[in-house]
Amino acid sequence: MSKYIDRIESVILWALVLMLLLAVLLSTLELGRILFGMIVDAPPYMLISPKMLFQTFGLFLICLIGLELIKLLKFHITHHFVRPELVVEVAVIALCNKVVTLDLKETDPISILGLAALIFSLSAGYYVFSKCRNPSEDTKETV
Repeated sequence: MSKYIDRIESVILWALVLMLLLAVLLSTLELGRILFGMIVDAPPYMLISPKMLFQTFGLFLICLIGLELIKLLKFHITHHFVRPELVVEVAVIALCNKVVTLDLKETDPISILGLAALIFSLSAGYYVFSKCRNPSEDTKETV
């Protein structure tokens, strides 16, 4: 029974990797299309407005989150466990996406404090996870 569960888990993980690869590929193509359109379509040529630049930064960070999720899934497939610091790393990148695309004029101060607390907590968690890891794990192959 356990063998069938492991096989089904493996198929699901590979399906997730393939779908995530497709999503990252398409979002990268969309980012390129948007950048090309902003540069070439309307005068002044070769200039990007700050508002559009922040939108493209958001899409760029979404692509980066997708790549980190692929790395996390690859690590799980090859090692059959998940390193917590990789999960925290993806969460930090997602929070950075939120911070970069945040409109400070429309955000209340308590939300900004909440984001700061989340960033601090995730940073502390990443530090703890990276310091508590076995030294023997450092010699293993990493992604």
